[in-house]
Amino acid sequence: MEKQIETIKQNLEKIKSELNKIEGPIFIELIGTPKSGKTTLTNHIKNLFEKANIPFQTRRETAEYNPIQNKKIEEYEIWMIMELLKNLSEDMSNTNQRIVLYDRGMLDRIPWIDVGMAKSVISEKDASILKSFYNTNFLQKYKPITYNLITSPELSVERKGKPGRLVNVPNIELLNGFLQKESEFIASFSQKYTILQTDSYQGKLKEFIAHIVASITTDIVETIKVRKNEKEIKDSAESEIEK
Repeated sequence: MEKQIETIKQNLEKIKSELNKIEGPIFIELIGTPKSGKTTLTNHIKNLFEKANIPFQTRRETAEYNPIQNKKIEEYEIWMIMELLKNLSEDMSNTNQRIVLYDRGMLDRIPWIDVGMAKSVISEKDASILKSFYNTNFLQKYKPITYNLITSPELSVERKGKPGRLVNVPNIELLNGFLQKESEFIASFSQKYTILQTDSYQGKLKEFIAHIVASITTDIVETIKVRKNEKEIKDSAESEIEK
């Protein structure tokens, strides 16, 4: 774990010094099983970046403030999609260099649409319409660093404390199945796509955070390097045209 902590420290220094040399924000999206550690990671990463004085923005899980309380009606899913599109359009139009982290964003809705269709909350026709948003030029430009955190149904329920309306074994089995089924589709929208099974971290919170934060910050460093090279090539080409 000491090696990972040192990696994080070095990565934060690189990000701080290089982030202003690229254009626009870098997006990170955490998706996956309920109670897999996404919010814990979001809060920890936010604290790290704030302490390092790196421009950072978070978008909390939209389910936390959805005004539609009944999750068993189609209106709930439509509101989620529309709210995420609104948030993402705001964040993508803001070209300031920064890191933007979504605790469940647009890519996370893909398997949930499947769940809604499987449970007859969303019709097959409407599910197809909702998924058609992902074919727009707007969303084709959204290329986050995506982490899919998978937790077993039993452990998800254990972390919840008791079975609930959403977090219960049948529902989590259904969702995890669709997370696996949609992996290729989600990966096609991602700058980089990583799947992590989190059961082995049970009781090892510090190790869990150190491992994943080291991985995420390394991905950010690599993304900055790629986009910095792209910007240099673009600037050079424009300079030649002006001559």
